[in-house]
Amino acid sequence: MAETVESSLEDLALTWSGRAVDIGRIEAELGKLRYMVAGERSPGDGFALRTSLLNMVVYAEREEEMDFASRIIEDLASHHPSRALIVLARPSNDESHIEAHLAAHCHISRSLEQSVCCEEISLKVTGRAAMHLHSVIVPLLVPDLPVYVWWTEPLPADPHLFLQLMDAADHVIVDSSRFVDQLSDLLSLAQLAENEPRTTIGDLNWRRLEPWRDFFDRQKNIADMRHHLSTVTGVEIRYAEGPGSHKPAQAFLLLAWLARELGWDTHSLSAHGGQRLTFRAREGRQISAYLHAVKYPAVDPGSLVSVKIACESETASALLSITRTGDPYHLTVRTEHRGGAIEEHVRFEPAEPSALLMLELDAAPHDPEFNNMLRTVVPLISAART
Repeated sequence: MAETVESSLEDLALTWSGRAVDIGRIEAELGKLRYMVAGERSPGDGFALRTSLLNMVVYAEREEEMDFASRIIEDLASHHPSRALIVLARPSNDESHIEAHLAAHCHISRSLEQSVCCEEISLKVTGRAAMHLHSVIVPLLVPDLPVYVWWTEPLPADPHLFLQLMDAADHVIVDSSRFVDQLSDLLSLAQLAENEPRTTIGDLNWRRLEPWRDFFDRQKNIADMRHHLSTVTGVEIRYAEGPGSHKPAQAFLLLAWLARELGWDTHSLSAHGGQRLTFRAREGRQISAYLHAVKYPAVDPGSLVSVKIACESETASALLSITRTGDPYHLTVRTEHRGGAIEEHVRFEPAEPSALLMLELDAAPHDPEFNNMLRTVVPLISAART
């Protein structure tokens, strides 16, 4: 056993580290840190209270990812105080080994006799214990609080560890932009979600689409455009190409959302050349959808570049487009109907990971929104891959 204790009043954090620690000891060491906070403030002050609204479990495979997750969790502490477990797992048949680093991030208020602390537990788990993360994590969770699991890695080919964490979670957060084969992995994720209905799924990549969906919703609230959107005949979605395989998760998720919003039948699709799909509306009208990659190196591969929606009836036609300009942080929203055009230029700030994660934590732990999207996108991907 080796251990160290450090404290700092400047950043209001106390830490403890130990090697080859027993899981049962970690809770006691966290309690000592809270007592130490009270002692640092002033001898004789009250016990530092733990404030947790949720359990956050973060899975990482590299130390850089652990450090990245730690910074984000500290940023979120004031809005979503939690007991956070950041786990780096290296499974093998060797003897189990656990290295722990504990931190109590505390707010010391002059007006209160007690300090309020959020807790972070970083665990490096190797050997046989890493193959049974469920038994390592569950004893460290605060009872009766929702459990969010943030899987920072690509979806694994072997889902063993993913399923273990899913079994312990109320809500699992992934980032489909990091998936290796985005369409295949979305299908796998959908199957995992169907097999574990108690646990809901969230996707940071889906959250990145919120500004695009908001612009579309804004147009839906305009009476003329709402009428035109009931007569859609074609959709074109462009996304940024990248090296190697295409990464069209955002494009397919947005198309699935449009189909759901506008009432298109996703179970009678026909595909033409992989990323050309034909839907059928409820009244029998056909809608052609075209998704393709374009060169746009200013953004991450797979990021949306433009969306164009063409509408036509016997009496009128309209076009709605949302397009990145030469500056990737500006969008042009253009509507054409009744022989005229209206353009709006909008500043587009990409959300930081902490903001995307906050959106997931703001939702109810069993919010089914993305599970429903997965059910909608599955037939689209299946048709495109046939």
